[in-house]
Amino acid sequence: MNIQKKRFISHSIKRLCVGVIAGLLAASSLSLTVQAEKAVVSSNNGAAFSKVKVPELKPSWSLKVDNKLDSGDPDISSNYAAVEDSKVFTFIGKKLVAVDAKTGEQLWSYGKNLTPHVVYDNGMLYGLSGDQKPYALHAKTGKVKWLSKSPAIHKAQPGMEAMMPKSDSLYVIKGSTTFAFDKITGKLRWKADETGGNGTDYIEEASGVILRTFLVQGALTSVQLDAFDKKTGKKLWGIFGQGDAIRIKDGLVYSIDHYSQLMTDYESLPERKVIINVYNLKTGVKKGTREYNWKQSGLPPYPFGQGNVIVHGDKIYIQQADKVAEYDFDSYKPNPVPLRTFKIPYGDNWTLINLVQDRLIFKNNSTNEITGIKTVNNRQVGWNGDAPLAQVDVFQKGVFRAQRNGTLLGINFLTTKPMFRITTGSDLHEATLKTGDMIIIQAEGKLLGVKLPAALS
Repeated sequence: MNIQKKRFISHSIKRLCVGVIAGLLAASSLSLTVQAEKAVVSSNNGAAFSKVKVPELKPSWSLKVDNKLDSGDPDISSNYAAVEDSKVFTFIGKKLVAVDAKTGEQLWSYGKNLTPHVVYDNGMLYGLSGDQKPYALHAKTGKVKWLSKSPAIHKAQPGMEAMMPKSDSLYVIKGSTTFAFDKITGKLRWKADETGGNGTDYIEEASGVILRTFLVQGALTSVQLDAFDKKTGKKLWGIFGQGDAIRIKDGLVYSIDHYSQLMTDYESLPERKVIINVYNLKTGVKKGTREYNWKQSGLPPYPFGQGNVIVHGDKIYIQQADKVAEYDFDSYKPNPVPLRTFKIPYGDNWTLINLVQDRLIFKNNSTNEITGIKTVNNRQVGWNGDAPLAQVDVFQKGVFRAQRNGTLLGINFLTTKPMFRITTGSDLHEATLKTGDMIIIQAEGKLLGVKLPAALS
């Protein structure tokens, strides 16, 4: 009996301990319950897109190429690929390769450790070696025409980098420095530097003179137009406050005056004007001035600045507050009256950038979207998609809209009707290229070749 009693007491104690422990664990679990936390800041862009229903096309081919994002060089330009004569030229393993635009078949390769920058001009390809020496290849065969002995290297801070073939010269822009190479031999003719400024990608050759623009800092920061002798690189003249030439004709340079705008009391005064100064191309001597005037509506304070200006044929188009005014550029008279006016697209931040097939093209500075105004009836047209824009390129028949959801839409330029969709699988895209009836889509680390429908080719 004593043994049984002890067993009973022992068993009871164990049950009591288990119960106590279970109770403690339950209480502990209740005290450790994770509480929901509300976000301190919450925001949604509110963008909603209606799905565009179009046929989905399959690429004719896909090719892995060097990824611009892996270069680690913020100054590398977007010339990772070029197309011409049904060929695509791009970089694989830091080699320049040529592929058939219709099939994606590799035709030839050249070099090693090349700088990923290539431009095409009149049957030739131009690029830079790893040590920044320009080279020229025959585009058809990949055969080397020349490799320059002179590198295009500058000591200034990194800035704009570009390569531009012009007539008998190849110009390489590195920040504030311009290098001029002989297109036949690759010999360095000269280099010129604007020490006080950072160069833009603008360069133009006319009648033995090279024009370039630079952003120059001082008491005021503005653009500056410089002229250099084509043969020697000697600086002929430079004018602070003047922008790119909008026209060069009969030995005269027409350039917008940006400096005067900086000196205007925009908030208080409604009067606005675009000043175009005219200079002798060779000497820089001022030969005349044109003024196009208008007034802002409403009450002060008035918005700062003005819209863009483009010259198309014999007409000049000036963005003026809520309209675009068209003037006869060849027959200027003081106090000119617009030939026609056109409305600005709905919304804010639109800048006039071009005129294509009777459509004024505007770009939104916030979203990079584009829209158009028909000059025949003043109606607004758009080439819309179903996701935020990554890249858009306009050709005579087609608009190719790469989107941030990994797709590209092909849209008829004249009708604005979406025609097809391509899945690219990429968030970021470079410019879409076109040769014949093929477009080449530059996605992240790959190229896609797509045969176009007849309506867009």
